[in-house]
Amino acid sequence: MDVLEIDAASNRGIEEIRDLKEKMGFMPVLGKYKVYIVDEVHMLTTEAFNALLKTLEEPPAHVVFVLATTDVQKLPPTILSRCQRFDFRKIAPAVIRQRLEEVASSLDVPVEEGVYPLIVKRADGGMRDAISLLDQCLAFSPEGLTVETAYQVLGLVRQEALQTLLQAILEQDPQSLFIQVDRLMQDGVEPVQLLRDLAEHCRNLWMLLVCGAETELVLANAQERQSMLQQGQALGARRLQEMLTMLDQGAAGGKGRGNARFMAEALLAGLLIDPPRRETEPSQRAAQPAGSAAADRAVAQPREPVKPEGTLPPTMKTAAVPKEEAKAETAPKEKPASAGKPTPPSQNVSGLASAVWDQILQGAKSRRIVLHAFLTASVEQLYQDHLLTINFDPEKGKFHRERAEEAENKRILLEVARQILDPELQIAYGFKKEELDKDPVKKALAMFGEAVVEIKN
Repeated sequence: MDVLEIDAASNRGIEEIRDLKEKMGFMPVLGKYKVYIVDEVHMLTTEAFNALLKTLEEPPAHVVFVLATTDVQKLPPTILSRCQRFDFRKIAPAVIRQRLEEVASSLDVPVEEGVYPLIVKRADGGMRDAISLLDQCLAFSPEGLTVETAYQVLGLVRQEALQTLLQAILEQDPQSLFIQVDRLMQDGVEPVQLLRDLAEHCRNLWMLLVCGAETELVLANAQERQSMLQQGQALGARRLQEMLTMLDQGAAGGKGRGNARFMAEALLAGLLIDPPRRETEPSQRAAQPAGSAAADRAVAQPREPVKPEGTLPPTMKTAAVPKEEAKAETAPKEKPASAGKPTPPSQNVSGLASAVWDQILQGAKSRRIVLHAFLTASVEQLYQDHLLTINFDPEKGKFHRERAEEAENKRILLEVARQILDPELQIAYGFKKEELDKDPVKKALAMFGEAVVEIKN
């Protein structure tokens, strides 16, 4: 009776605050103070905060306000300066488990030992969430709670399934990988949850490699730790770190998407077809035979950025210059222009070498996987005087060009390309000129856009 809770998300206007100020005149009935708990206080309007400001500055002697929020940054500084702040942090997993065991014991319901770590993991440090999840599981199976039931209710992916997925990626086995993904989807696992659990599994493997098999940062029994450690050693810490980053970005980008399954499968296919490669140490490169495939790959993938001065290196030119231009290069070369005169564009235009473009694609993929998908649809890449022009097919590539031109995608690509190709690089997008010249209709559509027009006689 002396403790009143107000939901600021539903009662967020100035009228509700005025009504609250009128009720503060009544003295407490049972205790010494009358306590007002305002939950989600950051949802109040600016006018409501202004109305509450004077009351917080000079509250009645018998009134105590408790302002609760999950987003303290949204509170005005004038409110924060008049309050004493207490930050509640996440509760330790051991404390949550102990409380869950006490609740299950009081209800006299048998619960398997493996259920508690699953609920603690899903609660993520929240005691109320943990108890709510336990209540949901018991409602589904009131006579007893098994690990199988917990997995089904919580929507988590089993440890064995995660290890099977990673093993398929490690062995480059697409059939096994996508069959397992399909089974998980049929069992009701959401695609985004699958990516989250797989990312967390990679994190646990990485922690076991870095911190040791006995680390308390991983919730697993001794048998699970041993099998996880073996798999982590096979993958390596560097590759696990890169996979973790890509999976986390994919899970964040898949929220609210209708085609989340396709996105998840495409991301896993990227890990399968083109897995992140570990850095080759100089001592390892020296130990490789000159004609071995590993040595050839090491040579074909330069790590230092390419910084052209005016034109690309000759080796890059011959990789992408058409036959007509290759013949022109056999003619006697003109004297180089003086330093004060700019080089004519006709002497500086070149198709971008496939090796350099592959490096740019991989860099974009590590930053944002959807950007990699848009760029792979391009049909031509031209480099001229610090300008990289990326051309798309005028008929099939309009969507990909529009998405690639978005501000965030263009910013990421510019940062990656400048590190690899040219620190002063600029990027432009267009359509392949040859295709436009062949078909005047395509050229007009590329210039003016297209629309459905109804023609009446």
